[in-house]
Amino acid sequence: MSLLAAAAMSADTAAVLLRENGPVEMASAVLHFVVAIVAAGIWFRQGGLAGLIALGALLLGVRELDWHHAFTTYGLFNLRQYLRPEVPVLEKLASAGTVLLIGTVVVALLIRSLDHIKHLVTRRPPAAYGAIVLVAYLPALKILDAIPRWFREADSALPATALKYARALEEINELWLPVLVLLFLLQLYLPPQTRQRNAVPSYQGAHR
Repeated sequence: MSLLAAAAMSADTAAVLLRENGPVEMASAVLHFVVAIVAAGIWFRQGGLAGLIALGALLLGVRELDWHHAFTTYGLFNLRQYLRPEVPVLEKLASAGTVLLIGTVVVALLIRSLDHIKHLVTRRPPAAYGAIVLVAYLPALKILDAIPRWFREADSALPATALKYARALEEINELWLPVLVLLFLLQLYLPPQTRQRNAVPSYQGAHR
């Protein structure tokens, strides 16, 4: 689908739609935030993995908007932010505190999700295969995102047509990511009357 979309776009249209902070990227961010809200609502009612999913979707939405770079010199997750002398000490401390807070919340949510994860691994309900798809999808997106940078670092450049296809593959597949996460949530948290024998059990109150 991404390749078909790229083939249908002119170079000018692709430059507008697929640019950084362009319409497709903004739509991806909005969808991530919607998924974060839905997952947070599910987590408050049922617990389980929805809390981790909510946090992950929130962070992905923030990444799409480049907010992790907007208020720092090099970015929250860039080692140069903490090692380079030109970064003010207070900025380093604030950045490190933010990363520590995020890490602490991730660990806490992970601990509260262990039973849910164990169920997925041992019982292998349909949602387990959705998890596998997501685990494979994320590094694939990272590779697509890095391809143009690899060419720049090698003092080369992709031809305009190849760059258009690479950008389309990256941005449109990133747009699909929150949709896949939402489908994974539906697999995890179907209403009790529609669950199959191996579906995930209720996690009501597990996060408390």
